[in-house]
Amino acid sequence: MVIQFKFLIDAMLGRLARFLRIFGYDTVYANDLEKEFDIYSISDDKLIEYAKKTNRILITKDLPLYKRFNEQSFFLEGKDVYGYLRQLKSKFNITFKIDIGKAHCSRCNARLKKILDKNLIKDQLKDDTFKYYNNFYQCLNSNCKKIFWNGSHIKNIEKKLNEI
Repeated sequence: MVIQFKFLIDAMLGRLARFLRIFGYDTVYANDLEKEFDIYSISDDKLIEYAKKTNRILITKDLPLYKRFNEQSFFLEGKDVYGYLRQLKSKFNITFKIDIGKAHCSRCNARLKKILDKNLIKDQLKDDTFKYYNNFYQCLNSNCKKIFWNGSHIKNIEKKLNEI
């Protein structure tokens, strides 16, 4: 049985949130909750409340927040996203593999769908991207609809992942 982790990522860790989404983890970014709660800045109390309500592990670099909610949170050290991934891998024994078909949207956390005919999205792509790539996925969120493909940026991430 594979455990599906759900994460809540503190505001100072936006890049980590995007990475975890690309790896297929259901990941809510604290700043995205501003719309849900209709407030400008998410307090620690709101983060804890949301993590409890949605059964998410809160990932933070905020030591006082971690100490208040250590039963369902994880404290990260350092400043490098790949270092953070190494710490998460060690703590939760999780893997980081890019499979766009299983990924979440890096922008909004919605699921993706495969585009069966790339001509349908041609006007949303740069000419070279359309020419050199054939497999595309699109965010299912009607307010987002971001398009994804396995470009050189994905190869760079995979190369760095192999180093950790």
